[in-house]
Amino acid sequence: MRSTAEWRFWGRYDPMWAVATWEGRQHDGPHPWTIDDFLAAGRSDCTDIMRQWNQYGRKDGGRCVEIGCGAGRLTSALVDYFDRVLAIDVSVDQIELAKRFLGASVTRVTFSIVEEPVLDVRPGTCSAMISTFVFQHLSDYSGIVAYLRAAHRALQPGASICFQTPVPGADNGDLPSAAARTLDSVRSRVSRALGRRRFMEYNRYPVERIVSTLEEIGFQDVEMRIVRLASTNRRQSFFFARKPGLHSNGA
Repeated sequence: MRSTAEWRFWGRYDPMWAVATWEGRQHDGPHPWTIDDFLAAGRSDCTDIMRQWNQYGRKDGGRCVEIGCGAGRLTSALVDYFDRVLAIDVSVDQIELAKRFLGASVTRVTFSIVEEPVLDVRPGTCSAMISTFVFQHLSDYSGIVAYLRAAHRALQPGASICFQTPVPGADNGDLPSAAARTLDSVRSRVSRALGRRRFMEYNRYPVERIVSTLEEIGFQDVEMRIVRLASTNRRQSFFFARKPGLHSNGA
């Protein structure tokens, strides 16, 4: 993915702020992230997400795949809900931080560094997949599709997925205009062409496109929910879907 180089830059330059881009929390900002604050925000978000995911019908235990684990902000909380976590990321630096931040819990997490949207796991061996604040930064929609296809292969029958990605008309209603999004896309292309890495590409896709993609891959019971995260008091768009069970007719 073209965006991989940028995220490896952020993993070196400001890894915690790159994961949670809160105003003033940059490493050189007035209130830089501390490890405790960073992990506490992750636990808060995980609590809010799990409330919705459990209501949807999440399976307890098993192994959860986390796409884009970063420095382990959410990973540190996921081990309270799953037996094991397969945490993947493109940044070696982020994963090394995550290993340090997780402390004793690190023994229940397997980390994987990837170059492309793939999951190095045997088919049908995972009970869940989660991804937050990742898909919006991928440089091409095909990367999202590839990850969702890989997740479908990795999941056990009846297992579910939960992922966040912004959509027009939601997420606090503060998404930029079409003109602003076009300008942002042009800036990203120019920065990438010039070899600059200090930028974040930010994409959003219509609900209908994401739902259609999930259904074409083979997921069912697709839902989008607007979830307010207490850590920021902001609304975020989350999608839930399920791999058909062994006795499902896929209807």
